[in-house]
Amino acid sequence: MMIAMTLVFSTVFGFTLSQGHSPKILIVDKDKTEYSQILIDELSKDEIFEYEFANYEDAVKMVDENKALSAVIIEDDFSEKIKNGKKTTLNILKVKENRELMIFENLLSKTTAKIAGNINIAEIITNYITENGSEDKIEIFNKAYTRMSKGLKYRRPLMIEKEIFNSSNNRYDNYKHLVIGLMLFFSMYTMVFGIGEILNERKYNTWQRQLVSPLSKFSILLGNMVYTLIIGMVQISILILFSKYIFRVEWGSSIGGILLVAFGFTFSVTSLGLLLSGIVKTHGQLSAITPVVLTSTSMLGGCMWPLEIVNSKILLALANITPQKWAIEGMERIAMYGQGFESVLFPTLVLFMMGIIFLGVGTKLVKFE
Repeated sequence: MMIAMTLVFSTVFGFTLSQGHSPKILIVDKDKTEYSQILIDELSKDEIFEYEFANYEDAVKMVDENKALSAVIIEDDFSEKIKNGKKTTLNILKVKENRELMIFENLLSKTTAKIAGNINIAEIITNYITENGSEDKIEIFNKAYTRMSKGLKYRRPLMIEKEIFNSSNNRYDNYKHLVIGLMLFFSMYTMVFGIGEILNERKYNTWQRQLVSPLSKFSILLGNMVYTLIIGMVQISILILFSKYIFRVEWGSSIGGILLVAFGFTFSVTSLGLLLSGIVKTHGQLSAITPVVLTSTSMLGGCMWPLEIVNSKILLALANITPQKWAIEGMERIAMYGQGFESVLFPTLVLFMMGIIFLGVGTKLVKFE
């Protein structure tokens, strides 16, 4: 059941992500000068976002109703500040933080800085040429600015050389993150409820009959743990193979590293399930508490969204104590960034340490009676 749910959600979200969505940005131009028009023209060259003009009231309403990602307010003193070499300020309307908005804010900052520099140089050239003549100042300024923009486009004053290794796997992939996150999230339910069967065994006296048998308590618990570990690894392996051959998801050059992280994650979550089974008394109570624990830790650990968009230091610190965070980090190092087997050793070690702690506490809490 959990395998089917993971595949369905991955298919639906993957189809949605592939449809080519361009977030809408509204522009409120209160300045209405050649300087604000230059900014608008520069932004329009970008193909990531869709730009539309709006008045202030409509912009506030559309952003508030999520009909637009954001709105840029170009104040009426924009041109004066640029002319006088003062720091320019652009106001942005937004209702929430997300990765697309962070990209736009970075783009806006770089574009504004470039325009301000080009305008200042164009002003100096214009003043020098028209100082002792009667030439058209506006025409000269436009020519100077245009030549500055084109000149810096092809002959930049600073050149940065870079070399990218494994470039085909060396970038962030939102769909891969989604597949990994959903795979880990849904597989956790199988593991927790798998080890939680000891509560049903206790209810139907199977647990008590095992305790009076020649089997040691360690052997009884080990049998349940091994069975759940195998089921968890089989589920994750099926999802990895299905995504690879059906959804064409590339898992990198080290499938062994991916499986090592998966095993560490399975051990950690199975031990967490044992701990939860030791806290509650019945399988019904486990069914009630499990969705709360797994959903909240999956949100903290990055299964629902990338941790790169989270700004809170408290939430990022809490993410470090969730198995999901370390499993996602390990798998993405190979699947997204083209790293090798050795890159997952530390995340896997953390997962095993978490598992040992959960196992130790869980063993103490489980009632052998």
